[in-house]
Amino acid sequence: MRVIDLINSNKKTAFSFEILPPLKGTGIEKLYQTIDTLREFDPKYINITTHRSEYVYKDLGNGLFQRNRLR
Repeated sequence: MRVIDLINSNKKTAFSFEILPPLKGTGIEKLYQTIDTLREFDPKYINITTHRSEYVYKDLGNGLFQRNRLR
């Protein structure tokens, strides 16, 4: 089922949540706990999104910079 179908199928206000997944190298248990906590609000759906990449710029001299992506 598509998200728009979920929204249109309900005549009253519907809730949804967007949560971040755990960082790489950490357990998924906290994500499951978060979802369990949010279930009491009876959301139509819960969206698990991705982390936005962060960039750090290193000055190489001569007016040049190197962009390094952090996750």
